[in-house]
Amino acid sequence: GNASIMQRPNIRIPASITWDPSVPWWQALLSPIIGIMAACLVFKGNCEEGYHCIKGVTLIASCTGAWVVSTALHLCVLNFVIPMFGKSLPEEDPCAGATFSDLAHRVPCSWFTANPVHCLRSRHVYHHSPPCSYFELGREKYMRPNPKIGVFYEESAKE
Repeated sequence: GNASIMQRPNIRIPASITWDPSVPWWQALLSPIIGIMAACLVFKGNCEEGYHCIKGVTLIASCTGAWVVSTALHLCVLNFVIPMFGKSLPEEDPCAGATFSDLAHRVPCSWFTANPVHCLRSRHVYHHSPPCSYFELGREKYMRPNPKIGVFYEESAKE
């Protein structure tokens, strides 16, 4: 029941959520940090036994060059290679003209049903009847609709 939601130590992302690899903006933020790691590798590898030993401005230029090349390479891979493996967008939106209630009849996970705090408030604060059912992948058959509060999904409605 809803009481078990409060006892969970962590918040899980449902397995049905997928990230679009064609827009890796959050990975691009890591590019300069990975560049710093490349610069540190050049710095720490300098003057090792049996290898080259550079000092002064040449060492700074080498570390800076490693940062620039690594950052640029990472951004190029993110912008040109990764999108080749992503899904292409459909030419026509299959959900064009559909309302929230139309989609919520078919898809059990929505902002309302995936939010445990919303489900608990529905039951204990607002005393909805039936309250908003918490979405858990594989347990959709236990969800009960209540159109007044924006919960429309029913297992029998699924095709």
